[in-house]
Amino acid sequence: MFNGRYGMDELGRFMLIVSAALMVLNIFVGIRALWVAAVILLILVYSRAFSRFYDKRRAENMKYLEMKSKFTSGKTGGAGGFSKPGSKPKNDGKRVLICPYCKEKLRVPVGAGKIKINCPHCHNQFEETV
Repeated sequence: MFNGRYGMDELGRFMLIVSAALMVLNIFVGIRALWVAAVILLILVYSRAFSRFYDKRRAENMKYLEMKSKFTSGKTGGAGGFSKPGSKPKNDGKRVLICPYCKEKLRVPVGAGKIKINCPHCHNQFEETV
C-alpha cells in the first residue's frame, strides 16, 4: 500500500498526536473549531503519508526537526540521527564544525585549542577554538 509513497515521519507522528489531543479536548470543551482543526490535521497527515514527493516531505520534516532541536537543546530522541551542527559526538573525541564558506561538515579533534582548519572541499582556511 505504501509502495512508492513517502510514509510516516516525525512530523507526521507529531501532527497525529496533536490531532488526537484536539479531539479529546473537544470532548470536554465542545468547541466545534477544535474538531475542524483536528480533522484538517488528519487530512494533512494522510496526504503527507501517501505523497510521492519525497524531496518536499523530507524538507518539511527537516524544518520540523530543526525547530524541534531549538526547543529541546539538540536532543531529538527518535530515529534519524539528526543532531545539531557543532555539537560534540559522544565518546568520539571529535567535534563537527561547519565551514563558513561552503557549509560542509568537518570533523576536528576536541581539546586542540585554537587551530587553523583547511577545508578539503573549498580549500579555504579558517580558525576555530575546539
